[in-house]
Order: sequence, then structure tokens, then C-alpha cells
Amino acid sequence: MKLLTAFYILVLTISASSAEPNATSIEIKNGKFRVAQSYCAMCADKASACRVACNGSGTCIQVCNDALRDCIEENCRRRY
Repeated sequence: MKLLTAFYILVLTISASSAEPNATSIEIKNGKFRVAQSYCAMCADKASACRVACNGSGTCIQVCNDALRDCIEENCRRRY
């Protein structure tokens, strides 16, 4: 069982390190899991939550998209 758990953790950390820059990274430090989320991932999460809260309203979704664009340009150093 320990071998299977160790293999799963290895696969998980390899896949997390090769993911896109706006992904969540997982690392093991002092035997504990640490989950770190980049600013780009936080922008995407905020935008998703905003869109869900809009309930299908077009104007509201546009405001969410504008906020996502501003967040990405400010925190990710790239254009949306």
C-alpha cells in the first residue's frame, strides 16, 4: 500500500510540475503536502466564480471577462 501511495504521489508531482503556469503546484516539504496556487490560477478561479454568480446575465459576464483580463495583465505579465 505504501508503494502504491508513493507511486501516486510521484505521478501527481510530475504532472503538476509539467502543467501550465496558471495551474496549482503541489510539493512535499517536511513530510507534509503544500499546495501553492499562482496568481494566474487565482485570476481564473475568481473569473469562474464571478461567471457562476452572474446566472447567465450577459452584461455581468462581460464585467467578469474584463476583470479577468485586468487581473491577468497585472499579475501574470502577459496580455489576455
